[in-house]
Amino acid sequence: MYKNISTVFFAVLVAMGFAGCSNHNDDINHPDGDTIEASALPQASRTTLNTYFNDATITSARRSGSANIYGSIYKALLSNGFEIDFDKDGLWTEVESEKNLPIPSKFFEDQLPEIQAYIEANYARSHVVEIEREQFGFTVELDNGIDLVFDREQRFIGIDLDDNDDDEIRIPLEQLPEKARMFLSTSFSGAKAITIKKDRDDNETTFEVYLDNGIKVQFNEGGDWIEIESKRNVIIPAALIPTTIAAYILQSYPAYAVKEIEKNRNGSFTIEIQHTSTGLDLELDFDANGNFVRVDD
Repeated sequence: MYKNISTVFFAVLVAMGFAGCSNHNDDINHPDGDTIEASALPQASRTTLNTYFNDATITSARRSGSANIYGSIYKALLSNGFEIDFDKDGLWTEVESEKNLPIPSKFFEDQLPEIQAYIEANYARSHVVEIEREQFGFTVELDNGIDLVFDREQRFIGIDLDDNDDDEIRIPLEQLPEKARMFLSTSFSGAKAITIKKDRDDNETTFEVYLDNGIKVQFNEGGDWIEIESKRNVIIPAALIPTTIAAYILQSYPAYAVKEIEKNRNGSFTIEIQHTSTGLDLELDFDANGNFVRVDD
């Protein structure tokens, strides 16, 4: 399966008249790390490639001097357009199809059977083009641009429909504003952050945190929460719902539970509630004082 990377690479350099280039220039051309022989990849990495991608050859192998947020040190670029990253021990951390091809089903059967079952049941017409191993779970991208988030036990957590990925990056917990971290530790002390995204759009920075209990929280740049959403019928803590609003919902919609709460820029609130039996959703608007305004269509 494996090509002699250095021989091919050297021949290309000679043909282009760059045989005398230094390692420094090579680093510029390959910012993901230094080019290495495929045989220098950890044994576990080579086993993964041989098992699930044996119909392709390695066109380039690289090693970085430091790990990224996913713990990736090694990268293998394949002739079929796949890029697979590995940690220092050779465990895969990211798998991406640059040509929008489906990640082999055998990979999911062996590695992530619960995620495969969820996708087959809910997105039968789509296929996975990228998967990232997070500290507390997995993020999966489908060919339709939808990102699905799963916890470490491969249970579905949430969905992210933001297609503007150019301004969106994933960050570790310590890069979340301190105020946001304090809020999470106080309001959701038993939950762990699976994925944290930092997004800059229209000169506004926001953070989205997916928790392993099915809650997604969005924060503004200052670390104040602006939206809380329950992705798995988890009860949003009552302390986070203004008293006046909670009382109104209890009196007017006793069979409903709060599914999502959003604080708008003018101080008003938008609350999504769901019927506990039928699953019917309603969206209610309240002013900054918690007074009911209307039901949104």
